[in-house]
Amino acid sequence: MSTVSLDLSSDLSARVPGRPLRVALVTFYNYESHALRIFHPLLTQRGHEVHSFYFKNYFTYQVPTQQEEDMVVQRITELRPDLVAMSVWSTYFQLAGRLSRRIKEATGAVVIWGGIHPQTRPADCLEHADIACQSEGEYVLAELTDRLSLGLDYTDLNGCWVKVNGGEVVRNPSRPLINELDVLPLPDLSPDNKYYLGFNEWRDVRRWDAKAVSYDVMSARGCPFECTFCIHNFTRKATEGLGTYLRRRSVDHVMRELRAVVAARPHLKTIAFSDDIFGPPRPWLEEFCARYKREIGLPWAIWAFPRMVDEQKIKLMRDAGLWAATLGIQSGSDRIRRDSYERETSNDDIISACQTFARHGVVRNLDFIGDNPYETVEDRLETLDLLGRLPKPFYFNFFSLTYFPGVDLTERALRDGHITSADVEDVAEKGYHLWGGALLPSRTVEELRWDVAYAMAVHGVPSGMIRRLIASPRYDQWLPRLAQLTRQGRELARLKTRAIDRMVGRPNLLWMFWANTARDDAFPSGPNIQPNFDNSPLSAPLGQARGGLSTPPRTPPARAARPSSDAHTAA
Repeated sequence: MSTVSLDLSSDLSARVPGRPLRVALVTFYNYESHALRIFHPLLTQRGHEVHSFYFKNYFTYQVPTQQEEDMVVQRITELRPDLVAMSVWSTYFQLAGRLSRRIKEATGAVVIWGGIHPQTRPADCLEHADIACQSEGEYVLAELTDRLSLGLDYTDLNGCWVKVNGGEVVRNPSRPLINELDVLPLPDLSPDNKYYLGFNEWRDVRRWDAKAVSYDVMSARGCPFECTFCIHNFTRKATEGLGTYLRRRSVDHVMRELRAVVAARPHLKTIAFSDDIFGPPRPWLEEFCARYKREIGLPWAIWAFPRMVDEQKIKLMRDAGLWAATLGIQSGSDRIRRDSYERETSNDDIISACQTFARHGVVRNLDFIGDNPYETVEDRLETLDLLGRLPKPFYFNFFSLTYFPGVDLTERALRDGHITSADVEDVAEKGYHLWGGALLPSRTVEELRWDVAYAMAVHGVPSGMIRRLIASPRYDQWLPRLAQLTRQGRELARLKTRAIDRMVGRPNLLWMFWANTARDDAFPSGPNIQPNFDNSPLSAPLGQARGGLSTPPRTPPARAARPSSDAHTAA
């Protein structure tokens, strides 16, 4: 077969050169998938018929049922697609494999996998897919669909590993990173050809989007760091020499997206920036804050890094409506942060950053990692002490260390014998389950020993008292009761906060966000909302405390008149 090649400077909005294709896009546990939200309009504007499938959503913590898998296979099979493109994280590798085999057998469609897992384990992915994308997907999909539309060969498709007849794998060169992000289309906010699978049932996309209270947006790609547990630890190295790793959209491009979503979602209460680290240069930030305050006016949230917290920038963002920041702390031990995670920041940096956010009334969500085999008792006691020193109240997220394929910490733990291949996420699938901060009965005594201790520190129990308790020979006997009391205390804190919020007429944005995230009407055992977010029942609610959202969200600018067509509904 002859081949065709598209230059990276080609127009992504160009029409398909051959026959239009029917394309099925699939993502797992990620309704706000930034990849699908771009791929859908990209392929639609090129003339293809595109259908996006969202298999459940994150923070529902439910293993997929056989009925759910059957439903997705049936719906996609009925479409008879030419191409099925799946965005695959390591947790969902086995799920994607089961679905791909069945869909390919039933339809004969070409199956391409993209996302995190195909980049780290392309050979494994090609046991189930025809193509494993190794690059950013926009130009890959544009060229692949052009070739398929003309009946041309795709085995030399740059940026991909391709399986050919006989099982041979062609490893094609990588593509440059997309330097100019403004060439990408804005996310598709229509409900057309969008399908969301909740618990054993297809949900009404129009209904859920109409009631959405939060919206995820990304202003940048890449991260300035490469922490050993994170996928950027792999992708930064893998893309070396292919262009600038950290890239940013223009303020105007971001604002066009936000104006569209504010007009489309009538109950929107907050915007969440899912940039890995929100740390734009001052000129970009100043332009953004001025325009955001004037044109959008909704409270917004970011991910931040302690050492990058700047007093003047926080003041600027707070004036523009910043209400919450999530900071990756990971450990209170300098040694663990440095030697285990390669995070060069000190406890003083962390405390200073949290104090800065508190001074400006920004809610803090603090991420910690537990169950690290390299931690000693002294390391954990240092985490305990740090939790006691941080300005309260704050939200505490305590995650069990997950071993993702290809990153340095996983490779080190394998070499040192702390884990086996069964503990790596494509086999372990920890992402389906609740983690340490929930104080679940499934946690071992050793795990609960520190879960409970950290929870007490978050709730304001002095670290010296907790240290004495841990040293008691009866501590382990008390753990089940202490865990139960802590869970009851958390529920008391939530009830108190909600009651005061109702009394003063203030929306609780964080709980609205979690309820919105589930996007389901039914659960096997009741609503399964992320339980790690809470504050001490003995402290002021976060909405009233010095570190909380001290004023109700400002009223956004008047919305544009809503069109009569259903096309305005966000998806």
